[in-house]
Amino acid sequence: MYSFDTFQLIPARRLLLDADQPVLLGGRAFDILALLLERAGEVVEKDELIARAWPKTCVEEANLRVHVSALRKALGDGRQKRRFIASIAGRGYSFVAPVDRDVGAGTTPRGLDTLRTSPRGLPKLFGRDNAIGALAACLDSRRLITIVGPGGIGKTTVALAVANHTLGNYPFPPCLVDLTSVASGTLVSGAVAAALQLPTTFVDPLAGILMHLRERRMLLILDNCEHCIDAVAGLAEQLLDGAPSLTILATSRESLRASYELIYRLPSLSVPAIDAEIDASAVDRYAALALFSERIAAIRGHVGHLPDELRLIADICRRLDGLPLAIELAAARIDQFSIRALASGIDDCFAVLTRNRRSALPRHQTLRAVHDWSYHLLSPDEQRVLQHLSVFRASFTLDAACAVASDQGATGLDDAAVSEYLFNLAEKSLITSERESDAIIMYRLLDTTRAYAEEKCAASGKQDQVRRRHALHCCALACEAEVDWEVLPVASWHARYGRRIADIRSALNWALQGNADDADLGAHLMAVSTLIWIELSLLDEQRGWIQRALESTRSESDEMRLQAALGNALFHLNGERANAAAAFARAYQLAGNRGDIVSHARAYSGLCANQLLDGDYAAALASGAHFATFVERHDAPVAQLIFDRMMALTLHFSGEQARAGEHAERVYWQPVSSQHDTRNSGVQYDQCVAAATILARISWLRGLPDQALRLAKEAVDRALAIDHPISLCYALAVGACPIAYWVGDKASSATFLALLTDRATRCSFPQWQSWADHYQLIDSSSGAAHGQGFRLDPGPLSETLLTLMPHRVGPEEFARAERGLGGWCRPEVLRLKGDAMLKAGASPAQADAVYRRSLELGAQQSALAWELRTSISLARNLTTQNRHQEGATLLEAAFLRFDEGFETPDLVTARTLLRTIGSMH
Repeated sequence: MYSFDTFQLIPARRLLLDADQPVLLGGRAFDILALLLERAGEVVEKDELIARAWPKTCVEEANLRVHVSALRKALGDGRQKRRFIASIAGRGYSFVAPVDRDVGAGTTPRGLDTLRTSPRGLPKLFGRDNAIGALAACLDSRRLITIVGPGGIGKTTVALAVANHTLGNYPFPPCLVDLTSVASGTLVSGAVAAALQLPTTFVDPLAGILMHLRERRMLLILDNCEHCIDAVAGLAEQLLDGAPSLTILATSRESLRASYELIYRLPSLSVPAIDAEIDASAVDRYAALALFSERIAAIRGHVGHLPDELRLIADICRRLDGLPLAIELAAARIDQFSIRALASGIDDCFAVLTRNRRSALPRHQTLRAVHDWSYHLLSPDEQRVLQHLSVFRASFTLDAACAVASDQGATGLDDAAVSEYLFNLAEKSLITSERESDAIIMYRLLDTTRAYAEEKCAASGKQDQVRRRHALHCCALACEAEVDWEVLPVASWHARYGRRIADIRSALNWALQGNADDADLGAHLMAVSTLIWIELSLLDEQRGWIQRALESTRSESDEMRLQAALGNALFHLNGERANAAAAFARAYQLAGNRGDIVSHARAYSGLCANQLLDGDYAAALASGAHFATFVERHDAPVAQLIFDRMMALTLHFSGEQARAGEHAERVYWQPVSSQHDTRNSGVQYDQCVAAATILARISWLRGLPDQALRLAKEAVDRALAIDHPISLCYALAVGACPIAYWVGDKASSATFLALLTDRATRCSFPQWQSWADHYQLIDSSSGAAHGQGFRLDPGPLSETLLTLMPHRVGPEEFARAERGLGGWCRPEVLRLKGDAMLKAGASPAQADAVYRRSLELGAQQSALAWELRTSISLARNLTTQNRHQEGATLLEAAFLRFDEGFETPDLVTARTLLRTIGSMH
């Protein structure tokens, strides 16, 4: 057992006590603290700490910093002058407080990491060696190849086999982009970005895709392109132009008709001619017969056929045009029908299907014939279940199947029956199944099967009923996602709910164009699914759905959620902040009417953020004062937390740093309430990231530059650890980049700016791209760096740039400062005005008056950083008037109030000037 200050750590029980009260501490943080205490007084290297906390996992140093930060918070490190953990630059950490050790304490053994199974191999192929070899050879010289053929011919399987065959030709692994569930050409880029595991956002993610692929030599497979052919063709050309080492292999029912394209028409499996001699060797000569024989052998448990059977098999395969899918569907029925019965069934179906349509495409008709024939082999209840399941656009669980296909026993289709029929359909190869985990099996209809079953469902007259159950299921799924968001890790949550977006889209599209009741259901679905859209960063698409839903909703609660989500989406789109303000204001009004304090708080957060970004600090203060009356009347910790965070921002930008710091400290030390804290914000920033970011800015202004940089880095590390791009861009743009410039840390400023530029471009965040573009000008030698060539509206970005690029401050900014505008940076603008007056020939006394107003305002704002800068300027001015002692006394008074940051540019300048003045008298 280890004792320090008021704490006791008991390793054997994995327990930390503070004054005999348990302290909530994560497992990683506990392991880190235990090792630091074991080696108290010593420097523990970062690698040692990582090895202790992540013994089986390779993690980045940022993860360690995040957990050390959490540990410091739990211990109250830095509060009331308590100091426990010291950072040792370039090495690691040390526990610096006195520690008493009880050597009788034990340790707790560590558990094993979860084992992961390897992916399944490719299926055995028949008759495709020539195609695979030819395609592999073509890939050596051609950068875009499209495998063209009818549905069911095996295009995807061959493409995967080619990728496997050419693995050694590329330094990066191939990437498969399944476009099956992409409902519109506008969503193709997002699907590619998702397959590459890049963030997909509200603006076309092409720039991020190109940035990722530009230097990579790899194979990209675009699968199932025919329903969005024009969009895929255009994207393929752009990718090939922008990524010179990229090769694309596409599959489609028609060619892309794109530049660079080589069309490879995949033939059917070889079948014997109608007059060919059929004997035992035919199975080896004709791939279609080999496939059929292999499949029925797996069912029968033996191989070999009688001569008559072989002729019937040849006839079946020939009539199925050698299409692998059709052949497999036929072979799957051999346990119920003889080969002769199968042959007769195929024949009858052709006769019925093609009657009076001799000009129909044979392959299209034969594939439909296979589905007709397979369908009629099902029992009526199996047919109904297959029809109902056709509503799914992605894979689904057994529970989902029951929710949609069951009619609650009205016609015998209760949950138990649906479960049985689902298993039967999977056995008969009409539905595929794949085990996702020990507890979950995912089911999926093949594309052609789903299309066929959907037609049957429409013809039955029951499609609207099924669609309605599907929409209700999507509502329940979205509500479940909100609950799981509080407890699941980010990756697990995205894996479970991210792919459901295709079904949500489909349900919305049906419901919002239906009758009033169905449209209201669609609006409700959009309202409850806002979290999924936001976390997938599909904000532009979400905006379109919300606007349609708002036309149909009859629920005040749903409208409230829709308006808040609309405000969030519009906030992140350039030029949409006026509409965002209107949406947040409406959500705020509705939440107030309903007495929903948490929703009220989130709407206030969005409204206030919008006002701050517009530089309307007076409006933000008014919004805060109005919302404060609600907070006072309710015991709602979440609302109080949101209020404190937004008031910290509002007061900071308004120039009240002391009060802002009080609110920011309360948020910063607030324990994290869930796995992810983005929902406690109208504009979806993580609570911890946002709190550390604003506290960093306040710390710098109040004369704590070292603390400011540490907090800024902490915010960035947290955003990286939770993999939340919007929060990361916020931490970098608002906190880390300007603070690194202010403290003169050129290495950090370059690193932060590169990361901001990369993420803003990859994720297509235009607002943060603008911040990055303007920061790029700081070190630029172009005229824009000296105030030429650009002008920004008042607000945080413009004002931050004023403090970093003094040459671009001019009469307009001086006038705003004289009118009392500019808030937090007004003292600095007045200082720069004094400098400009001297350069323009004003008398020292005139400039002196402006400097003293700046100095007085900086003191009122508790902005020691501005006081120091103004003291430097004023001291210089006084020395020109031979008032050396007065200047030295004034500057020294500001300098001596600093306890840290003595190597930052402003303090170095002050120290140098004091020595210079001292030598003058």
